[in-house]
Amino acid sequence: MSGTRGTPPEDMTARAQPKRFLLFALATFVVVGAFAGAASGRTAGVSFVSGNSRVVQGNEATLSISVSPSNVRCSLAVRYKSGAKQKGLPSVRASRGLATWTWKVPRLVQPGPARATATCAGAGRASKTFTVIGQVIPPKIHVVKSGWSVRPYPYGGSGVSYGVILANESKKRDAQDVKVLVNFVMADNRLIGSATVRIGAIQAGQEHATGGELSFPGGAPIARLEIVVEVGRAGPATRARPGISAARVMPSPFEPQWSGSVEGEVQNDHPSRLMQSVELSAVILDAEGNVIGGGYGFGAGSLPPAARMFFKISNGMRPIPYGKAASALVSTVPNYRD
Repeated sequence: MSGTRGTPPEDMTARAQPKRFLLFALATFVVVGAFAGAASGRTAGVSFVSGNSRVVQGNEATLSISVSPSNVRCSLAVRYKSGAKQKGLPSVRASRGLATWTWKVPRLVQPGPARATATCAGAGRASKTFTVIGQVIPPKIHVVKSGWSVRPYPYGGSGVSYGVILANESKKRDAQDVKVLVNFVMADNRLIGSATVRIGAIQAGQEHATGGELSFPGGAPIARLEIVVEVGRAGPATRARPGISAARVMPSPFEPQWSGSVEGEVQNDHPSRLMQSVELSAVILDAEGNVIGGGYGFGAGSLPPAARMFFKISNGMRPIPYGKAASALVSTVPNYRD
């Protein structure tokens, strides 16, 4: 049309090409930047790679992290269930991309879930939970009383019957696999002999009587007993135990002036379980309640609930004067069928 100057098509194409190139370059820059950011996200980071998932109060805990980039400094913060923070955790350098902390969990810290957070300069942070387990305090056993009797044998040598009454102070845990070392001490504080007794279990909050006999080639000038108790492990409190009735000290049929056995009846008082066998032990008391000896035995044979059977303990009885034996305290450790 007249009065209007047209633009040649080739000029419009020439100006449009730089614009398309600029837009393509911007798009390429954005895409490359996005990939660079993604690559940076993969190479820089913190993650837990090993360590405790559970730890008992008072024990050591260890946690390790993987860090990228390497050789940066990292710190660890641990917060327990109560909100208390672990003290004394130093910052460490991530050598070859790894950092490790080892510390002792406080013995009195509240059991339950705890949270550990690792923070590394320029790499980020990561968190991990672990569980603090309440420490099982082993039962404490104390000696209630002990005593002994000495008998010189006519054919030479002598025998000593000893008895010990132990008490489990724990109200919630049975003492299991208990080893009792009995030392025989002379007046000059030297030992003349030692004996060992093993007890399957002493129930929570209960007393247990045990004893035995030790032979000597000559005399036995004993001034006192020295008792050492070692608890192998602890277990949950068990309340069911066999009943004892009609327990009495019997004289030896061959030497009536000396004790021969402790006899009585044992009953399976468990409401549902079959008792396969039972450990038996006894302490002999005089009229004033003093321990003058003891012994042990074993009852075998299946015993259904509410049934009873006869028992006889003879080991350890020979050195005890029958005229001094006023009563017997009998203890049991049952073995039930699963």
